[in-house]
Amino acid sequence: MDKRAVSLFFGLPLFILSLCFSSFTYAEDKPQTATICVWDLIGKSGPITDAMEEYRINALKWGVELKLETYTSERIATEQFRSKVCDGAFVSGLRIKDFVKYTGSMNAVGAIPDNKHLKLLYKVLASPKSAEKMQDGPFEIAGIAPGGAAYVFVRDKAINSIAKASGKKVAVMDYDKYQQQLVSTIGATPVPVNVTTAGGKFNNGSVDVLPAPLLAYEALELYKGMEPNGGVIRFPFAQLSMQLIVWKDKFPTNFAQSSREFFYSNFDRAIEAIDVANQAVNAKYWIDIPEEDKQRYEMLMSETRATAVNSGYWDKEMILLQRRVRCKFDNSRAECSKPKNVL
Repeated sequence: MDKRAVSLFFGLPLFILSLCFSSFTYAEDKPQTATICVWDLIGKSGPITDAMEEYRINALKWGVELKLETYTSERIATEQFRSKVCDGAFVSGLRIKDFVKYTGSMNAVGAIPDNKHLKLLYKVLASPKSAEKMQDGPFEIAGIAPGGAAYVFVRDKAINSIAKASGKKVAVMDYDKYQQQLVSTIGATPVPVNVTTAGGKFNNGSVDVLPAPLLAYEALELYKGMEPNGGVIRFPFAQLSMQLIVWKDKFPTNFAQSSREFFYSNFDRAIEAIDVANQAVNAKYWIDIPEEDKQRYEMLMSETRATAVNSGYWDKEMILLQRRVRCKFDNSRAECSKPKNVL
């Protein structure tokens, strides 16, 4: 396995890019110090850590001198943040929900159809008007990076519908009970995985279905698991992210807002990197599904979002914001006629 490809997938592209920094003046006062836990599967020599070093330099103009602590385990990086060993953590958005439910609900199924919708959502979240929403108790989100759309990889192209997934083994994140329940409702068997075991279990047949971003195709060598009869369903079902979360009392008042704006300023570069990586997928693996199936899936995902909100899993305000984004681009959608605060 190409370790740097793995880091590209799991670190996600925003910070892998070569960031262009304008010249700046350091704060006159001695900067505060803070520690950031960085999740990089390669470790201290990995490209995510290298790129975060550039972010660390840029943070000086916001009055903070950062120290980076790299972890190859996302779980440990998250727990180090939780226990205040680190003042901030750069981890996947899937880990954020336990801290800031609002942004931790960004990856809701079917919520963001494409990149133009995604960019508008990120613009709204980076705006000072959203600052209060980016905080939850002692926590604050100091930046969000796009991680690419998630697709369904299957070992057999015959599994081209939800009905045909019944009885199959579907990979779910081992810390997410809701995913496990959702898979069980369609008659499939949830198989707990983590970021280091997901690819191996798909490739050796321990799971039949693996939801993942296209970056996983090369990073986890998923083409091995798709031979000879597998493929990728051409229907993105979620948008993934990486998020920088901090204990807000450890940073100057305006630090997080400046950081969020910095992340958003690099949005287009992140998407370009994702698009380049996505082109690596061999055309022979794509599985097209009928338009009527896509419409049924959109309805199912809408019902899933509503159920998840009502059960307390996802944040209602985020789900409604995403609906407003969809309606901004297409107000003919049936959902756009609903009252403002009704799912």
